[in-house]
This record gives sequence, C-alpha cells and structure tokens, in this order.
Amino acid sequence: MFFGGGFPGDMGGGRMRGRDPNVDTSAFYNLLEVDKSATQTDIKKAYRKQAIKHHPDKGGDPDMFKKVSRAYEVLSDADKRGKYDQFGEEGIDEGGGDGGDPSDIFDMFFGGGRGGRGGGRAGAKKGDNIVHPLEVTLTQLYTGATKRLAINREVVDQDVGIKECRECQGKGVKVQMIRMGPMIQHMQSACGDCGGQGKSFKTKKEREVLEVYIDKGAKDGHKIPFRGKADEKPGYETGDVIFVVNEKEHAEFKRKGCDLFIDRKISLIEALCGVTLEVTHLDGRKLLIKSKPGEMIRPKKTGNVAWVLHEDHTLRLDPTAKAKAIDVEQLKEVCTEKGFHAFCVDSDNSQTEFWNVDRSECVQAMTKQGAKGKKLYMAPDPEILKEFRMTKCIPNEGMPTVRNPMLRGNLFVEMEIEFPEDGSISADAMKALKKHLPAPLNDVKETQDHEVVFLEDGDPDESAKLNKANNTAYDEDEDDSNTHRHGPGGQAVNCAQQ
Repeated sequence: MFFGGGFPGDMGGGRMRGRDPNVDTSAFYNLLEVDKSATQTDIKKAYRKQAIKHHPDKGGDPDMFKKVSRAYEVLSDADKRGKYDQFGEEGIDEGGGDGGDPSDIFDMFFGGGRGGRGGGRAGAKKGDNIVHPLEVTLTQLYTGATKRLAINREVVDQDVGIKECRECQGKGVKVQMIRMGPMIQHMQSACGDCGGQGKSFKTKKEREVLEVYIDKGAKDGHKIPFRGKADEKPGYETGDVIFVVNEKEHAEFKRKGCDLFIDRKISLIEALCGVTLEVTHLDGRKLLIKSKPGEMIRPKKTGNVAWVLHEDHTLRLDPTAKAKAIDVEQLKEVCTEKGFHAFCVDSDNSQTEFWNVDRSECVQAMTKQGAKGKKLYMAPDPEILKEFRMTKCIPNEGMPTVRNPMLRGNLFVEMEIEFPEDGSISADAMKALKKHLPAPLNDVKETQDHEVVFLEDGDPDESAKLNKANNTAYDEDEDDSNTHRHGPGGQAVNCAQQ
C-alpha cells in the first residue's frame, strides 16, 4: 500500500509511469539469441554458448563478451527480467556494473574459476524439489539393483508457449488508484489472470519412466537425485526429483553400518565340542560356518566393568574441566558422555576435576603429592572392555562399501547357548565330564562348621519391590513411635535440663 502518488516503478514526479512503447526491451534477448518466452534453462544454455564464443581467452571481442554477460545478469534474475520487459534497461533498480568479468564463465560452469575466484553470478530461482521415499530390501542394498519408476509431472505446453500477461503487462501485479479527498491511494494486488507470475502459459501432464540405480552398500536415507525432473514453472529453474532410500527390515540379518549380524542358538554340546552352522547369505550363497577344531564357544561377557579407585591420589596434569559435585555415580555418567578417562573427587572442597587424556597417560601422571583425602577414579582398562565386545565373525562377509564394493564389512554371529531343558545332569554324565573338563575354580570341602544352603531361582526386580515395601512400613512404624516426643502441631518438646 502506497500513499501520495508514488509507487514502485514510478520514475519521477509522483505520477504513475506507463510503459513507453519506444523503450527497447528486446536487445538483451537478441544478444543471447533467444525468444522473450525463453525459460531460465534456455537462457543459461544460450549464455554459455555466447560467452564461450566471445570469451577473450578464446579470441573473442571483450566488449561483446561484456554485453552478453550483462544480458545474462539481467535475464537470469526474475525480478530484473520483469522490470526490463516493462521499462527496458533504464527500469532496472540495480546498476549495470561493468558487464562481467571474463573468468565468470569459468566460475559458472567449472566450479570456482581461476585464480581462487568464488562462484559465478546468481542464476534464476530454483523450483521446488520433489522427494519420493524408495522402499529397498537389504538384499537389494547388498547386491545392487535397478528400479524402473514412473513419474507424472507438470510441464509447460510448448505448443501454446509462454506469453506475457496482457492484463498486467508482465508485472505480475495490478495497481488500482483510489481517490480519497485530496489523497490518492494506490492498491497493489497480484494479477488474477496469471497468478502473479506475469506470464501466460498452459501446462500439461507428462509421464516419464526413470531408471533408478541403487548402489551396492547404499545406506538408509541415501539420496538419488534426478536433476530437472520436477514440475516446470516459467521464470524458475526446474527442481529435482529425489529418491530417498528407505531400508526395509530383514527377518534374519541386522545391519550396523557395513557390518551384518545374525543370531543363532546352539546347544551346550556344540559350545563345548564344536559347532557347524549353515547360513544362506543375502546373495543366495550358502555358507557353512564352523568353529575351529578344539575351540569352545564361550558365552559373551556381560556386566559392568568397575572404575579403578586410587585413594589419596591425583594427577600431575591440568584438568580439562571442574565441577562442584561429588556424587561418584553421576560423575561416572558425565565421563562416559564427555569421553573423560579420569576424575578426582575432593570431598573437603566439594569439587571434582576431570581429564580426557588416555588411560596410559593417567597412569604415568599419578601422584600422592598434595592428594591426601582425595579419590582418583580411572576408566576401566580398554583391553578389559574389549573382552566384553568380542563376538565371533566371518571376515569380509558384511555389506559392501559404496565407493569400493570389493571392500566389505564383517558378518557377526551372535550365539546363545541353550542348556538342557530340565536343568539337571545325571551323576554318571557328571563323572564323565569331570574327567575331560578343567578342575573346578571353587573346590571347597564340606565340614561341620558349614551351614549348607542351596541355590534357588529368584527375580531381582520382585525382590527389590518387596524390600522397598518392607522399608516403607518400617519407616511408618518409626514415625508412629516418635509421636510422643512432639507437642501439639508437631513441634518438638525440649526436656528441661537439671
């Protein structure tokens, strides 16, 4: 909304400027040898052809090259092009510049140009991309696949062509003057005939079949673009159709990066005496998986590895961070999250220092000097932690990598050992096993001083709930027994001292 007789495009004097029929609005199109209905893609192609033809490094005319670059600068910008089509070069708000630098053609087409220059001139606005999810099985991601997919999109009907809107003279807006006493008000609104685009055109549906190639080893979320295959819109560079890989879950194989995982149950006899498994791989190959002769399959280690506590110790290193906290369990969580390998608690000052150096450096920097009363906690030994992660695998049988399909991850086989269902073993079998198995780690002889007890099945969660309920009842009894020590209103009553 504008007041007082002026509005955008008014070239002076407070009166609305109309379109001057004598203004040249075709020169820039003639320089690029395109029609006024040319799309942004057409203009870009034409500029490339003319710029290479007239480039000074190719023996062309420098002045002609500047004129061509100036024409492209204006026609590749939707706003400038609209003003040029209406008022000619004089109607463009921004200055004309020097007509372009010869290296801009290299910036535009070869990504960065010569002599370290950045990108070229700004081109047309790009239309919206169209994103389609692409359901892909793990088998297809392992072997690679090609899918033929049909798309339907809106394209400009070239039989009709693109014409300037007669109602708004290509401006995309209509201006209505309303006189209110001595004041003239200009009301601007989008042109209803062309939808505010300044151009008159028709679109039609076009069906195209695209061949989408899925690389071996492509990951979930991998994008496969098809440039310029979205809906067409005059004045905009056509957007892309982008297919996004959506990996479907496999019934047997689980994927983690380039590694594959499968679960298998084996019996106790297989764990002790050797196991043979058959696995049909994702490409249809049948693998016969065997344990090494004489090797037992051990259950995977579980549980938490304790931090190592050193009383009256600290480190001769500047701390990475400090905190006013001494809750050890919370401090361990902080170290795990931040990647710290050691922390020292100073209870007297309610302060903790953290270090993120390697554990080996922590060991070398330990000191007792000035550490009386302090507690130094060091992260578990990495080699011990490694033992908890160890899992049997078949090397180079995992997923291929995208850039080098011959390089593959590993196939991990996580085996769960099933013990006999009745949970017992006969005396004769026990004697036979004892002859071949290593001696017991705990070989204690029963004496009269022992109180014999037997193991039973128990649920730790149920036990914790029962203990909590018992403690709550006990606390309530304690509160009741202490009520005689309080007066009315719950105030404590002090005993008189003799």
